[in-house]
Amino acid sequence: MAGIKLPGVGSGFPIQSFVDATVAGERAPKEKMLARQANDINVQLSSYGSLKGVLSEFQDALKTLGEEEAFQKRSTSFTNSGFASATADKTAVAGSYTLVVKELAEAHKLGTAAIPKADAEKKLGSGTLTLGVGDESFTVAVDKEKSTLAEVAEAVNNSEDNKGVRATVVTDDTGSRLVFFADKTGTESQITVSATGNADGEGGADLATLDDALTTVQAAKDAVVTIDGATVTSQTNEIENAIQGVTLDLKKINDAPDGEKPDTKLTIGYDKKTVESNLKGFVTAFNKVMGTINQLTAYDAETERAGPLNGDGSTRNLTSQIRNMLSEPIEGAVAPIKTLTDLGITSKQDGTIELDDDILKKQVEDNFERIGLLFASEKGVSNKLDEMLESFVGKEGVLTERDKSLNEQMAKLDKDAVDFELYMEKFEERTYKQFTSMDIMVAQLNQQLSAVTSAFANMPDFSGGKQ
Repeated sequence: MAGIKLPGVGSGFPIQSFVDATVAGERAPKEKMLARQANDINVQLSSYGSLKGVLSEFQDALKTLGEEEAFQKRSTSFTNSGFASATADKTAVAGSYTLVVKELAEAHKLGTAAIPKADAEKKLGSGTLTLGVGDESFTVAVDKEKSTLAEVAEAVNNSEDNKGVRATVVTDDTGSRLVFFADKTGTESQITVSATGNADGEGGADLATLDDALTTVQAAKDAVVTIDGATVTSQTNEIENAIQGVTLDLKKINDAPDGEKPDTKLTIGYDKKTVESNLKGFVTAFNKVMGTINQLTAYDAETERAGPLNGDGSTRNLTSQIRNMLSEPIEGAVAPIKTLTDLGITSKQDGTIELDDDILKKQVEDNFERIGLLFASEKGVSNKLDEMLESFVGKEGVLTERDKSLNEQMAKLDKDAVDFELYMEKFEERTYKQFTSMDIMVAQLNQQLSAVTSAFANMPDFSGGKQ
C-alpha cells in the first residue's frame, strides 16, 4: 500500500483534465441541440428568402403587364433616320406620315466688335447693359473693377433679373469679342443689347462701345416641317401634337436644295414587341417560382431526403392558389383572348407553364388590345395574382410573418446559447471545487494511511523484537 499514489497535494493526479472531461461531457449534448436547432432555422430562413425573392421577381413581371399603359404604348419608326425622332402616347393613332424638315429652329446670337487678344483682360470701365429678349428686358450694372470681357459675361449670366440671355467670350484669329445668345430658339426670342458707360476704363476704355458695330452671329429661326404636305412652324425643334399624341424632335434638314427631297416616313403603331417580350418574361418568372417551390418541397424516395419546405403548409397553400388562379376564367376578358391558353400558355405536369411562340405572335398581331383586357383589366390576371402574392410577401403576408417568427426563434436561441455559456462557467467552477475538495480529502487519507503504516512498522513481533 505504501507504493499507491492517491490524489492530493503532490499526488500528481491531473485534476484539470478531470474537470475538462466532465465539463465537455456536460457541454456536448446541449451544444449539439442548439446547433441543430439553429441550423434548422437558418435553412428555413434561407428557403423562405429564396421563395420570397422569386415571388418578388414574379410581381415585377406582373406589373409590366398589369398597367393599362403597357398595352397602350405606341412605337415609332422612320424610313430615313437622322432627320427627326418621335415619341407617341396612347392617344396617337396608328398610321404613317411623310415628313420634310425644311428649317431647324435656331437661337439668336449677337456679337460685339473684336478687340485685340492682348486687350482681352483690359478693364472696360463701369456702366450699364440693357438686354432684351422678345418683349422683356433687364439691366446689368457693371463695376469698374470687374469689367473685363469675361467679367461682363459673368455679370450677365449671374444676374437675378436675367430674362433668358447668356453671354460668353469667343476668341478667334481677329481677336476677342462678347457673344450674347438667347436661351430659347425661335423668332420670338430675338435679343437686343445696348450699353452706357462712364469712360473710366483702362486707357480711357468705355463700356458704351460694346453696342457699337454689333453683328448678327446667328439669326433667330423658327423650325419648319411639312407633314403630308401641310406646313407646321414652331419656335423650337420639339413639336408637340402636330400629329395627335406625337412629339417630334427635329434633328436635321432633309429638304435638298436640288429639289430631291429624301422624305422620311414616320410610322406609328402599337408597341407589340415590348408586350410580347413582357409576356415571355411572365412565363419565365412564373416558371422560376414553380421551379424554386418544386426544389424546396421535393422528396427523394431513393435517398429518403426531403427538401427544407417539404410538407410546409404555407408553400402548399401558395402553390394551390397560384394554380387555381391561372385556371380561373377572367372577368372582363373578351374572345378570342379569354384565358392564358388562348395565348399559347399551357400548364405542365410539374406545375410550370410553357409558351407556344407561334400562337403568341399571332394573337399579339391580331388581338393586341384584347390581350390587355386579359392581363390589365381590374380583375385581370396581373391584378389577381399580384393581390394573392401580396398576401404572402406583403408587410403582413404569410411568408413575411413566418420570417418574423423564425427570426424571433433565432433570437431566443441566441439568448439560450448565452445563458448556457453562463451556466457552463458556473458548472466548471463547481466541478473544479468538487475535485479540489476530493483532492484535499484524499491528501488527508494519505496522511492517515502513512501514520497507520508507520504504526504497524513499529509494532513488536511475537519474539519481542520489532517487525
